[in-house]
Order: sequence, then structure tokens, then C-alpha cells
Amino acid sequence: MENADTNRDQWLSMGDDELLRLCRCDTRRGVGPGGQKRNKTESAVQLTHLPTGISAMDDSSRSQHLNRRHALRKLRLEIALAIRLDPTPPAADTGAALHAPSVSNELFPLWAARALDALHAADYRIADAAPSLGMSTGRFNKELAKSPAVWQKVNQERGKRNLSPLRQ
Repeated sequence: MENADTNRDQWLSMGDDELLRLCRCDTRRGVGPGGQKRNKTESAVQLTHLPTGISAMDDSSRSQHLNRRHALRKLRLEIALAIRLDPTPPAADTGAALHAPSVSNELFPLWAARALDALHAADYRIADAAPSLGMSTGRFNKELAKSPAVWQKVNQERGKRNLSPLRQ
């Protein structure tokens, strides 16, 4: 996956169709409430990103098209959580790392990846990573807390380093 690491930002910036071409798409029957339609149609979608082996699945809707879109969104976040690069300096940045987008924004996985890169370089100490992204420690903490997956990843990594978990 070493060669794959250098492509992370490209993958996170790709359109849905482009990223989908790099994935294996498996469908299956959904589980849970939804009645006869859900039990008879293969609406659940699992995407596996072929260059990295990272996968994401969604079966929240009875529509395979919606589930594919949701699985792509989840896949982007999984790629952002899994692959670390050397942090991009703010001067060379496109601005995505300086202003944290909303969690529902398509640029959020790219911002999350760069924020995690900065944290990784700072050994997951918020006070050391925040200035490299042009944020105060408090603001950076609040931006990280907006995504449960990012928050969990940061606290998991802090735990590995015997640092106390962050509080919201």
C-alpha cells in the first residue's frame, strides 16, 4: 500500500464515478426492517477500494443507488482514516485544511485526512498540531468532535501513546 499512500488526496478529491471505477461493488440483500421489498431485492452495497483493500458498506435505504452513494461517502472517510502522509504545509495547501468544512461536505474526508496527518506528525497532541492547520487548540478540538469516526480514531491513537482521551 506504500505506493497507494501518495494517491490518497487524489482519491478523496475524485468524483463518485471516478472513485467507483477503482472499486469492486458487491450487492446483497439488506437486513432489518423494510418489509418484503427489502428482503427480496439486493439493495445493500459493499464497496472495496481495490488499490488499498479498504471497504465500506451501506444498507440504510431500499434504493441500491442511494446505498451506493452512501457507501462511497463512507469509503472516502475510511480512506482518510487509514492512510497517513507527511502533513502539507498551510502555505502550499489549497485551503481545505485551513477551514474545516461541514461533515456533510464532500471536502470533509480530505480535511479529516490532513488533520489526522498533522496530528500524527505531532504524536496526536492537539496543542502541537492545531497551529500547523491555522487553528486554535479549542477550535481544532471542536472540529474533530463533529465526526464520531474521526473523534474515535484520534482517541484510539492517543490511547496507544498513553495520552488521555479528548473530551468534548
